[in-house]
Amino acid sequence: MDTLLEWLGKADDLSIQYDAGILKNQMLPGIIDLEENLPAIIYPNTENIRDVTDVVWDSEVCKADRLDYIMAVCSGTIAGLVDVFFVGELSLERANKWGTEEVNKFVTKVAKMQGYKGNDLSDAIKFMEDKFGLAADQFTPEFGGGRQHHLRDFSHHFSLGGLLCSMFTQFSGLVIGTDTNGAFRIEKVKDTQFIGKNFEEKILYGTVNWFFHMVSDMAGSNKNGGKGTGIPGPIVSLIKELSALPCFKDKQIGEYEFHVWVSKLFNGTLLAKRDENGKIIEALKFDLRTEIGILHEIGRQFIPVVINECLIRGLYFVRRLYNELKEKPIHSISDLQNLDAAKLLPFNNRIIKRMITIASGTFTAIDAVDAAIRAAAASKGINPAFFVQFAVRINIVGVGRFVIACRADANFITEDIKEAKEKRDKVKKEYEKIISDFSCLSLSYEQTRLLYSLERIIIHEDIRSTKNMEDMSVKIDWLTAWQKEIVDGLSLIPEAKDSFFLSESEVIQAIQTSPLEPWLYLIAMEAVLFKPYYPIYADPEKNKELKKLKTTSDYLKETFTKNQGNLSEKDLSGLEKGYKRSARIVTGSNKSIIIGAVATTVVVAASGGLAFTFAPAIAAAIVGDAAAGLSGAALVSYSLAAVGGGSLAAGGLGMAGGTAIITGGGALLGMLGGTGISAATTVGLLSDEGYVLSECCKLLTFSKEILFGKYNDARTIFSIQSKIESRSLEVANQIDVFDDLVDQETDNEKKKEMKIKVKVAKKSLKYLNRTATELGKLVKSSDSILTEQLLLPGQ
Repeated sequence: MDTLLEWLGKADDLSIQYDAGILKNQMLPGIIDLEENLPAIIYPNTENIRDVTDVVWDSEVCKADRLDYIMAVCSGTIAGLVDVFFVGELSLERANKWGTEEVNKFVTKVAKMQGYKGNDLSDAIKFMEDKFGLAADQFTPEFGGGRQHHLRDFSHHFSLGGLLCSMFTQFSGLVIGTDTNGAFRIEKVKDTQFIGKNFEEKILYGTVNWFFHMVSDMAGSNKNGGKGTGIPGPIVSLIKELSALPCFKDKQIGEYEFHVWVSKLFNGTLLAKRDENGKIIEALKFDLRTEIGILHEIGRQFIPVVINECLIRGLYFVRRLYNELKEKPIHSISDLQNLDAAKLLPFNNRIIKRMITIASGTFTAIDAVDAAIRAAAASKGINPAFFVQFAVRINIVGVGRFVIACRADANFITEDIKEAKEKRDKVKKEYEKIISDFSCLSLSYEQTRLLYSLERIIIHEDIRSTKNMEDMSVKIDWLTAWQKEIVDGLSLIPEAKDSFFLSESEVIQAIQTSPLEPWLYLIAMEAVLFKPYYPIYADPEKNKELKKLKTTSDYLKETFTKNQGNLSEKDLSGLEKGYKRSARIVTGSNKSIIIGAVATTVVVAASGGLAFTFAPAIAAAIVGDAAAGLSGAALVSYSLAAVGGGSLAAGGLGMAGGTAIITGGGALLGMLGGTGISAATTVGLLSDEGYVLSECCKLLTFSKEILFGKYNDARTIFSIQSKIESRSLEVANQIDVFDDLVDQETDNEKKKEMKIKVKVAKKSLKYLNRTATELGKLVKSSDSILTEQLLLPGQ
């Protein structure tokens, strides 16, 4: 036993085989001799239907549960509180002070490396200025004097833009900057002392000299070392350069023009401390020294982010370790090797990534709320100062970590959204809808075989006319899969599968020799509405490839109508146009509808077009409790065996009996009456409006174009109309009951699903009522014919 369990634990996949014995159904109307009437190529009901279900045991893809989310929120909350009470705002004053001290040390150190012997900062600055001159310094007055020329002269910007402007000056002899009004200003160099004489010197002066001159200027004035005007750092440099562009030049920030606002930010008057009267107490310059200090301040912001990171990963580890110890009791140190390390380590898995996203999101939310409240209080409302205050109070590192976490979790988030959408769609398609009517609008097995063979020829001809080889390959693969769906769905014996589809000549001959009866027009209508290359694969990626495919031939009108004499091009065009007219009537809209798209996808994709793919609960209502619990191929096979072979008497509403496939709205009629299905179940079946719309359109088209137009079969139309009207009233009443149940439901998920079903069922009910109304018009226009038919004996 232990060996078996061990083997099962290591198995990558496991196939489980079920045998379902089929009992004779006592719920079917009439006397049925199943074995006597079944076609020989279909398994009889006395056979055991063997349904092999492959259960693939994929690697466990765990998702964070409720407790994981709670731990993540708690971790983010703790880190957020640490940030609020212990880290606080990003202090520009503290940043400027720290940055100034570090820059002063740096300038002195670099000066000594270049030959300076003293320790005085002012002397060190003067030494660097004398040794590494800059051509643009001769235009100090033109660019605003000692307080502003470092900002207005772009070659004094300690940034990539400043470096490029320095190089431009070396090769053009021009200095770029702005005037006092923020407009571009260009000055031609007069003193070429610091302009290179050749290419190598120009590169040297433009880069090396420029850098060391920036070092001399970043610590302020040589007369008052550590104070005075510094140079703009990368942030202010970029803002200043943008302010000179035409698209920004005339913009306002608060009460200041853009270029004035930048100047005030640089010289310290914008962020200066002021008294109650607005007088400046202490200026706060936003230059390179402050920008360097800000990096140090941001380093302080790492503290709560690191706490959050360590806490959430620690909680993950502790919980998984606890779970492992419960499952695998540890009695000694050697037993520790039995623990699954992959489950314990808080790295590179879906759960920890999701927990970090939640934790960092919680942290950022708490931090942002605190920053907004404090900024509003400090700035006394929402104004430009508010955004400045908010920016210095928000934890930038935390925001960055949240963005990175979201990016890492993006694939999982996309997957969750997709799952949510699929779940919502699944609510609409919760029940299988293809329920047969055992007495009308149906095809026998041979007629069904003829229809599928004709559809196969349509696909073959389209593939043959396809010129794109890649598209042709996809179409061939789809045809192979489609054929398999058909023969598997019909539950044919192996000997019959290979010969199920008829050749083109056999199809033409069968139609040529068949009398023009309603079933032939049913086949014609299904063929006209048939649109291949609908989603058929279990793999969503393979289904995506089908979207680009287009049909390149019109076999029915170009070839089929010419090779047989029964069905003309006029007949086919009449059915196609009739379907479009019916669609406009049923939908109450003049918008065009894609011919056959819904019908083919819903009816065929589920089980090769069979009408006997019931949901278990519905199957039980039709063929008895013996079908309960079956699904997929087993259910199809059982349903076919139970009702197959034309065992129900032919006729009924003037149409031929049979079982294999229901067309022309027959499935809808089967659902609406004569099957013992409750109104409540019908509401569930109607919860796919696309299916009901398609069936109504087909039913109305067949009634108008064939029953009325060719056979004057008013009795059948009247019966169909009566069936729809009667059942529609029951469904309408049941929807009202469902509405009350929705109000009483306390489970939000179930309530949401019920609402979706009821909403779509109401829309489907509109389709049914419009169809019944239109059928009523046909009946009214043929009252005398109907009276005569109803009085005919034997009808």
